[in-house]
Amino acid sequence: MYDALTKFGEASGNTPNMQTEHPKRRFYRFGEFVLDTGRGALLKDGVEVRLRPQSYEVLRYLVQNHGRLVAKDELMGAVWGDTVVTDGSLTQCLIDVRKAIGDASRSMIRTVPRRGLIFDSPVEDAGAPAAATVAVYPGGAEAGRRLRFSFIIMLLSVAASAAWWAYRSTGPMAPPATSASAHPRSVAVLPFVDMSEQENQEYFSEGISEEILNRLAQVPELQVIARTSSFSFKGQNADIAAIAGKLHVAHVLEGSVRKAGDRIRVTAQLVNASNSVRVWSQSYDREFDEIMALQDEIAAAVKEALQVPSTRSPPAREAVPTDARAYERLLLARFFHSRRGSGDLERAEHQYREALRADPGLARAWAGLAGVYRVQMAQQHLAPEAGLAGMREAVEQALIHDPELAEAHVRAGSYYRIVGESATALKHHQTARRLAPNDPLVLSTAAGFAAFRGRLDEAIELQSRAVEMDPLSFAGRNNLAAFLQGTGRFSEAKREYERALEINPEASDIKVEIAFVLILLEQFEEALSAIQGWPDGPDRDKGLALAAHSLERPADADEAIGRLMARSGERATRYLAEIYAWRGDLDEAFTWMARSAAEGRADERPTSRDAITEIHISPFLEPLRDDPRWSETLAIDE
Repeated sequence: MYDALTKFGEASGNTPNMQTEHPKRRFYRFGEFVLDTGRGALLKDGVEVRLRPQSYEVLRYLVQNHGRLVAKDELMGAVWGDTVVTDGSLTQCLIDVRKAIGDASRSMIRTVPRRGLIFDSPVEDAGAPAAATVAVYPGGAEAGRRLRFSFIIMLLSVAASAAWWAYRSTGPMAPPATSASAHPRSVAVLPFVDMSEQENQEYFSEGISEEILNRLAQVPELQVIARTSSFSFKGQNADIAAIAGKLHVAHVLEGSVRKAGDRIRVTAQLVNASNSVRVWSQSYDREFDEIMALQDEIAAAVKEALQVPSTRSPPAREAVPTDARAYERLLLARFFHSRRGSGDLERAEHQYREALRADPGLARAWAGLAGVYRVQMAQQHLAPEAGLAGMREAVEQALIHDPELAEAHVRAGSYYRIVGESATALKHHQTARRLAPNDPLVLSTAAGFAAFRGRLDEAIELQSRAVEMDPLSFAGRNNLAAFLQGTGRFSEAKREYERALEINPEASDIKVEIAFVLILLEQFEEALSAIQGWPDGPDRDKGLALAAHSLERPADADEAIGRLMARSGERATRYLAEIYAWRGDLDEAFTWMARSAAEGRADERPTSRDAITEIHISPFLEPLRDDPRWSETLAIDE
């Protein structure tokens, strides 16, 4: 635009002279993108996608040579010329390019093992843009000013049109997220990109990222976002500032991993989210057996880059595998454990067993097995008797081999809570909190145990800290909402349920909870309208009974109660206790509450929130809490 404006008014005559601007400027279209060589920019829907200059040049060269194998040396020579750079520089540029293009990059940019890269996507050479011609009008400076004015008006019109279409498409634009107010030593570790030739080492690249994250989380002076939240951006074309704004951090650590045989190349960079400036970056070439030491080295480098003072002794380090292959199996098991796709729990169990076959003293694999058994029991994929026996063995072995492993104490606390030994469970939860005070898993399980014992204020405090460390955790938001609801903070609970629903829009159970909160907020008609559209089941019966009673429709309320009484299971009995408490019939409410608690104790299947916890956090049972029968019915060990 500068070249065009400086030419206004230079010519004279009665007809405009046409001069071509940017004679080498061309448009290349591929997929949803346009490469504008005049601007040196990648565009999507007319909006520039941010790329560092060298990353843009890598993409430009590949696009202009689409369909042809480009050797690595050729590509590096075209981008850097005679400047000596390492392979890590090209790797980082490819990471940037893949991130900018998103999921489509895997099919567009194909790696040919040991040979080079192919831009394997149709590319349309749209030629030079028509807008590259500039009319040079007679009339001198005055005409130039008029034309400049018209040009500015045109730009404003285009901007206004773009804003209008953005509004039409997405609604009113929210203020951009910012990391400016984040803790200066806060960091999110993104999943490192798998740059292996076959692109089949995702479990390994993610595992290394998680291990670095865990090491940083042990530094008391750092605020490190948990895996659930930081890994939720995997595969998304989001820039660093947007990610940091959502996670409320000041820095982001990203990188790539290439594994070939027994050699590993890891590239990592720490970025200041406020200005996208690299604070630190480094590439490492190591033997596979050195991977654990390398993770320590990267974590130490990040700590140094963030100028963390060494004023406290670091926590005891988790025991590491004595066999590197056992460690690889452990990473693969944890990958499946976290992914939770069809059959993944069984795959995780198998890989944990393989890791233990290579290293029987690997405490983290034992703790992982205990977690697998717990979920399998909760999902009714494993009988309680077998699951509890396996869980007990795994917990005991984990604690024998590493008594300082926080996860082992978390699993032990869960086991003893399931079998009814709440005093022992409490000791393990307290030990876990001492060992890993900022770990979201530790905080969340401790919050759940506090709720189990009826200490909802403590549960809210712990769960709030867990959400701060893991802000995009669906389960974390859901549990915090339930605890808030249990203490009568209904508006806050509704906001947390709505945030959980934003994270997982398909969660129908959250929509149920929001309707119940509407009843507590005395918005009965709105709640009833939502409830009537639900499928037949206990939730619908409970909602109809509560709303209909509040709207003085006794026949509808009694009909819903009758359907609930015909149902079996702890949930139906608890719902009846809540309905009768809401109606003021305390004797009948205690009858059903006692039955619910007894049925819950008889059910050894662990759930996210068991019957006793659900009773404690139910706001509909509030009228019963000052009655002596409340403590007698629940009888929790202190």
